[in-house]
Amino acid sequence: MPAIRNLGLLCLLTVTLSGCATLSAFNPLNLLNLFDKDDEEVREPAVLSSIGEEVVLTRLWAEKIGRGAEDKASKLVPAFSGSREFAASADGKVKAFESSTGRTIWAVNIEDFYSADERRVSFSKSADSITGGVGVGEDLVMVGSAAGELIAINQSDGSLAWRAVTSSEILSPPQAFNDLVAAQTIDGKVSGYNAFDGERLWQYQTSIPSLTLRGTSTLLMGEYVIAGFANGRIAALDPVRGLASVDQRIAAAQGKSDLERLIDIDGSMIQRGAQLFAATYQGNVVAMNLAANGRIMWAKETSSISGLGSGFGNIYLATADSELNAYGMDDGRDVWDTDALLYRDITTPVAVSSYIVVGDFEGYLHLVAQSDGRFVGRKLVDKQGFSSSPVVDGTRIFIMGNGGQLTALEIR
Repeated sequence: MPAIRNLGLLCLLTVTLSGCATLSAFNPLNLLNLFDKDDEEVREPAVLSSIGEEVVLTRLWAEKIGRGAEDKASKLVPAFSGSREFAASADGKVKAFESSTGRTIWAVNIEDFYSADERRVSFSKSADSITGGVGVGEDLVMVGSAAGELIAINQSDGSLAWRAVTSSEILSPPQAFNDLVAAQTIDGKVSGYNAFDGERLWQYQTSIPSLTLRGTSTLLMGEYVIAGFANGRIAALDPVRGLASVDQRIAAAQGKSDLERLIDIDGSMIQRGAQLFAATYQGNVVAMNLAANGRIMWAKETSSISGLGSGFGNIYLATADSELNAYGMDDGRDVWDTDALLYRDITTPVAVSSYIVVGDFEGYLHLVAQSDGRFVGRKLVDKQGFSSSPVVDGTRIFIMGNGGQLTALEIR
């Protein structure tokens, strides 16, 4: 069984210069001096124990989208709109499917949206053509390209709607709501674009540390555009002007080394009315009140990269060590926890029916009861493993494997 070392964290680090210019092609081994040899602890993934299956995960269909990502920070999450499922692969392919049957509706390669000269300049230096996505909304499918652009594709036929230049890489899904498209880049900026033509309407920027985890939080869209940053702050932005209505720190950097001071907010946040729930690496999981200038309602010390799920009045957190914890939304009380998946690199927990679903590095999907954390179902789905979060539509689960295959399953 493969061993996971904390040295692997180096593959998910980003170095920034002058707070904005990103050194995106650095050699992680140059950072070895940040580790003491004693810290290079070998951590064996938990061996899966037998469970009493109460439900069955049935495969509906599976389709190869394209090649898996060379950059392990690129976690291309599928998305659905109506009866359609949309998925993208790192080598530039974007496809639309009937969610019930897996029938391909259209398929495109974003490199075809560029001239030959543009392709030579923009894509020749990168093994991955798509770095972030998939986002849907306003009849668009949106991805971030290695060319440093936001690509908007028409949902109806896969044609190009528009391209917009961004300040840096997009590693999380762009979002759209009420004629606005918003995207977050790894240089600490969030930008708002006109959903009809891609014109940039505003840009919000915060300062970020010189060393960060390589990734960004998933934006939330609605009354506010909500973003979490590598400096441990959360901003709720006015969608019209991009001004911060709330700018709140939820974790403070501690320790002497840059690694010890990492407090990035990556992964998924959860919003319930004026309540916002978020987690940081080497920091906290918190509940904050957006209507009270971001006042912290409760906080628990933890460390997470993948973020949060919710259901049954609980917040579900996958820790950086792959423990699963459930907290009461209202007061942060400990509801249940399990370390049965320790060090298995689990994905963000997502609620489906009465359960939560997570994937792991070996390609298993695990179903866990929301009520008490017991394991009720398990299925080996993709031997390439999972890094991207599942998405759920009713009792159906859609998940993208590390090798570029999209699988649809149903709970029965």
